[in-house]
Amino acid sequence: MESQGIIIGLIVGLLMGAIAVYVAVPRPDVSSYEGRIEELESQVTDLQGQLTDLQEDYAEARARALAGELQSALEDVVESSKATFPGALLYVSNPELGTWTLSSGIGDVETDSPMRSDDKFRVGSIMKPFISVVTLQLVEEGLFSLDDTLPELVPESIVARFPNADKITVRMLLSHRSGLAETMIPAVIGEVTANPAKVWEVEEFLDIAAAQEPMFAPGERYTYSNTNYNLLGLVIEEATGRPWRVEVRERIFEPLNLENTLLPEPGDISIPGNHARGYILGEMVGMPGELLDFTEVDGSFVGGPGGASLVSTTSDLARFMDALMAGELFHNEETLVEMVAFDEAPDFGGQVGYGLGLMKFVLPSGVEFYGHGGGAPGYYSTVGFLPMQNITFVMSSNAYPPDEYSVTWYISFLETLISELSATEGQ
Repeated sequence: MESQGIIIGLIVGLLMGAIAVYVAVPRPDVSSYEGRIEELESQVTDLQGQLTDLQEDYAEARARALAGELQSALEDVVESSKATFPGALLYVSNPELGTWTLSSGIGDVETDSPMRSDDKFRVGSIMKPFISVVTLQLVEEGLFSLDDTLPELVPESIVARFPNADKITVRMLLSHRSGLAETMIPAVIGEVTANPAKVWEVEEFLDIAAAQEPMFAPGERYTYSNTNYNLLGLVIEEATGRPWRVEVRERIFEPLNLENTLLPEPGDISIPGNHARGYILGEMVGMPGELLDFTEVDGSFVGGPGGASLVSTTSDLARFMDALMAGELFHNEETLVEMVAFDEAPDFGGQVGYGLGLMKFVLPSGVEFYGHGGGAPGYYSTVGFLPMQNITFVMSSNAYPPDEYSVTWYISFLETLISELSATEGQ
């Protein structure tokens, strides 16, 4: 016990000595460090603000430079000796680069008025994605399925025209794999050019298709035919009990606030508000070298759902494409997946595939985009979306029929944007 007391005493003594030494040793003044840290932190905050301002200024300057480059290039397109059209419109958008709505050339040859970026125009077969969306919405609602056949969907008076009707499904109509013949034969084109105000009945076009032999057995392969979408218009009307135009307006125009997109009723050949005049090349009517004003044509041409009925602007078409690709127009994600499940379908203008109302294109650089082209009397247009680059674009020119230059001039613009986007991402 005595030895334990001695040990405890020694330990206490050592601790007291250590405390005394610690107290005696002078400690540094940390307040000077704290002040310096606060000063440096303030400088860092200022530098971060300056860096943000510089980055924003740089982005704005780059966007202005790119806008000028695109506008200059668009003017070169219209002024090219290859151009058969007097004017052109271009809309391009990317979240990183910005949005541009551009115009160049002449919108009205008679008055020499310039094309305006908000001009309306007839979009031709860009009508087809709209019809496809309504059809797929009705499939989602259970009114019919993609594999239902014509006898299950339309009256016998329609079915009786086509011997293979019982083998033609909704899916085949949407993807142009029914084998039904095209209606835009030379005799029809001649009648339209001679009498553009004529109101056509869809049954007239179905009779023209039925009078021809099927191109192939249903489902065998792809061949583009407006007959498919004229039938889809009837499918929509039978399923809903309402005109297909009403369904398109209420299901797409109104929810997306497409204020400058119109579906004129048969008999209404006008385009209200700002619009580009549309021209056909004189070669179509034996007048080579002439441009003939063909703006006023009835929307029932091609049968309505088949093509020429829709009037819109580049901005509205871009809004539609953005909403479609974002899945805003469907309840189920699988519906959009099915719409963009492209089967092989090589065709005009770099097209390599066709899904359910959408085309797939591949640019010379190998970049893919989804969309649709559309020709109408007086106009040719394309709407597209590049999924990997998140670029939306719309182009239109005011002459018809298109040649290779008319349907591919926008490619250089996309390549410029892709290059610019790659440079931005690499910084």
